[in-house]
Amino acid sequence: MSQTTPSLPEFEEIAETMSYLPDLDAKYQFLIDLSKRLPLIQDEEETDDFRVWGCQSSVWIVPFHPEENGQVLNFRGKSDSVLVSGIISTVLSLYQNKTPEDILALDAQTELKRLDLESHLSPSRRNGLTGMIERIREYATEAMMRRS
Repeated sequence: MSQTTPSLPEFEEIAETMSYLPDLDAKYQFLIDLSKRLPLIQDEEETDDFRVWGCQSSVWIVPFHPEENGQVLNFRGKSDSVLVSGIISTVLSLYQNKTPEDILALDAQTELKRLDLESHLSPSRRNGLTGMIERIREYATEAMMRRS
């Protein structure tokens, strides 16, 4: 399986598209469409090592260094829910091709507020979104520790 993430759109593209969508149903449909672009994990990666806890759905996020640039982190993910897979795609697009330092400096909550999604998510989905961000930040911290 390829470990590149060419199919994920840039976060700015997602934010711009979401700003034009007329209603919540259109936004959810867009997230479902994004789920089809999620770089999926391999079956053997569906372990507790990569699990995101606190999500209502089962979610896994796997970090990797792309072959073309070992200084940055990218991620693959999976969920048993297509809507959550779209949310994962959105979160991963925010962090793709960033160094661990850039990941830790990024205020993901502020960036994601631009999408006006959180107010439409159930409390358990909001917890899951927070869990995804925390897990990615843990991966970035671990990557920095391995380099030092």
